[in-house]
Amino acid sequence: MLRKHLVGLIVGVVVIVGLGAAAVVWLTLNKPESTGPGSDAAAPAGATAAGPTQPASGSPAPATDGPDADAGTAASASPEAGPRRMSRLLYDDGQNTATVTGLEVTAGTVRVQLRYATRSPGGWVLSCPARAADLQSSHLTLGDGREVFPVDTYCASQRPGTDFTLRPGAVLESWGVFPVVPSGDSPFSLTWYDLGTVEGLKL
Repeated sequence: MLRKHLVGLIVGVVVIVGLGAAAVVWLTLNKPESTGPGSDAAAPAGATAAGPTQPASGSPAPATDGPDADAGTAASASPEAGPRRMSRLLYDDGQNTATVTGLEVTAGTVRVQLRYATRSPGGWVLSCPARAADLQSSHLTLGDGREVFPVDTYCASQRPGTDFTLRPGAVLESWGVFPVVPSGDSPFSLTWYDLGTVEGLKL
């Protein structure tokens, strides 16, 4: 009887110890997560201890080379609208002169202003080609070598296909409108009829 009771006691102790161990394992696996401060408690999602927050996988990073990234550069290269006064001699034969007096930038165009003057006793005989020919008689040459012809000129709009005389002491204000705004960082040239070319113009 004593042996039987002893065996039963030993079995009972083993069962109790086994149940206790199982309970400890269950509590370990199902314990609540810690909500107290720790080494990463204040770190935002995606942050690492070695650097700033990184975008989650699949999230776009801020653009660094889009249109806005070079806004400062683009602004410096895109001339502002408005007039630029200058005095660049285009033609001088001793009695008659033609001078570039200004450039005016508008939306998508640059207007070239010129002044004709004469000291000749007989005046200066000038000729305007017919409109189609006139719009192919002058051009801008851009920094990349492109030639841009005018969409309108004084001759094409005021005196197409006519000859006239600029009287002594008189001044004629002429102009041409070109459908381009050259970069503010790049010089260009104007070739005006057969009077000559002005190099190094800049907006």
